[in-house]
Amino acid sequence: MNIQPTYSSLDYPGKMSLVLFTPGCDLRCKYCHNPQLLKNERLTKWDIEEIEEEVEKNLDFIDGIVLSGGEPLLHLDVIENFIKQAKDSNLLVKLDTNGLHPDEISEIIDDLDYVAMDIKAPLDKYYKISDIYPSNTKETINRTIEIILEHNVFLECRTTYVPQLLTPQDIYDLTKDLKCDMYTIQQFRNRVTYDSRLADYEEPNPEELLKIIKSLDTTIPEIHIKSNQFGNQIIKKE
Repeated sequence: MNIQPTYSSLDYPGKMSLVLFTPGCDLRCKYCHNPQLLKNERLTKWDIEEIEEEVEKNLDFIDGIVLSGGEPLLHLDVIENFIKQAKDSNLLVKLDTNGLHPDEISEIIDDLDYVAMDIKAPLDKYYKISDIYPSNTKETINRTIEIILEHNVFLECRTTYVPQLLTPQDIYDLTKDLKCDMYTIQQFRNRVTYDSRLADYEEPNPEELLKIIKSLDTTIPEIHIKSNQFGNQIIKKE
């Protein structure tokens, strides 16, 4: 099956969800922990039917679905089926996205309850983390953010911090004018990476992440740190 489902109490905060990992992505982040999903494989009707059956048989045990990947918006027609099924069953819908598909997100925004967007680096410095990225990354992501906020959908922006690729100043720059409901800085893990050289990179200490967060000049009302040692830490909540 090309869509890999898993059950989680973490991917949708405070909710039990069925997470659907769709294949394909238009970035090649060096630290990607799902490199097996980068190839944009065709999704068959059997893939779709199997997931729909999985959702149906677990309606009593889940609060929502999470569309993740890869980049789910590369398969808009497919995820629209899952969104309709979820809404018909009174389930919540969360989307994980890289923010590079504003037209597609406009098609489904009215049915989304939560969006988690990966802000990889300062929007004019995506070359730091990916050899492949659109030339209009900054404009595209800003447009996606505007669409989400205009529709009053909860927006979490998050960054995976790899000290060898990003600096504390990069986090300062990308958050200074960032508009979102929550920002999360995530600890880089070196277990599985798209670029095998990162397996030798040291994982940042949570204290280093906390120091970065405390140095930020931002109006974002809620800020979290996610690390292997301490899980999800709420550092600021207004």
